[in-house]
Amino acid sequence: MNFLVKRMVMKRLDKEDKKFIAPHFRAGVVTPQDLRKIADVCEKFPESKIKLGTEIIIGGITEETRNEEFRRILDLPTFSVAGFCIRPVKICSGGFICDNNLQDSFSLGLKLDEKFSGRMLPFKMIISISGCARCCSEPMVRDIGIVACRQGYAIFVGGAAGARPRIGIRLIDNLSESEVIDTMERIIGLYEKMGRTPERLGMFIERIGFERFKQECQPK
Repeated sequence: MNFLVKRMVMKRLDKEDKKFIAPHFRAGVVTPQDLRKIADVCEKFPESKIKLGTEIIIGGITEETRNEEFRRILDLPTFSVAGFCIRPVKICSGGFICDNNLQDSFSLGLKLDEKFSGRMLPFKMIISISGCARCCSEPMVRDIGIVACRQGYAIFVGGAAGARPRIGIRLIDNLSESEVIDTMERIIGLYEKMGRTPERLGMFIERIGFERFKQECQPK
């Protein structure tokens, strides 16, 4: 994608992104105070509409000054729902309200979210971590999926949901927490350097070849 086309796309996405207000709650953990604040602010803006999914998305406030006022009053960290960046890491409940986790996936997910979410890339990226093979956070259909096992963590890459679904490819097994973070940095850094817009991670891997990708991303 040439510079002018990319600039036009980014401008359109930025305009789209500003339509939506998406509070960033790490691991999807929300306090009663946060929920009360959202409810109170939305009542002051009757045109606002709340959508629940894996996140809380607030839309309907299309007038720019009211949108800005809403964000100011809400006073919560938000994330981009349309930009070319790493979205908030999807983290299962293992270690938080579920005892099926084989590793402390919840704590690792928080570290990954703090380190990587919001980082600008050639296209959007979704990361997911699950504490066991039940894969409640759907890591197999994410750009990068991390699944806990008894020996550590396995990483899968290139998955996707949506209109062109695909299952992620197993990249590496039995990683420690520190090795997961190091490998994630290698994956994201390689994609950041060599990826093209608009090219999801799975398409990038197909273009350069899985074996080359695997070699570049192996822990040293």
